[in-house]
Amino acid sequence: MKDERPRGTLKLFSPKAEASPLPASITAREPMRSNAELEPLAKQVAENVSLMKKFHATVGADDEARMRSVIDEIRKYAAGIDPTLTYAEGAKLALLLRDYR
Repeated sequence: MKDERPRGTLKLFSPKAEASPLPASITAREPMRSNAELEPLAKQVAENVSLMKKFHATVGADDEARMRSVIDEIRKYAAGIDPTLTYAEGAKLALLLRDYR
């Protein structure tokens, strides 16, 4: 049985006159910093004793939400020191902090 529904094209117009039919350009990204480049920042973050105690108390616990929260706190603290820190580098930084006691 053939599909007897009418077919057509629906055209929607934007009220914005500046709308462009071209896709947005892709921005170039810098490569993520290496462990060696993040090491000085990790040392500075490790000096925050209360944050490190919270971090080490959470590592190995089966509370994923709590661990995510602590890593986000580390990211925010580190971004206060180095505003160029990316989200991914913040996670990498948390991995480096495992070795600091």
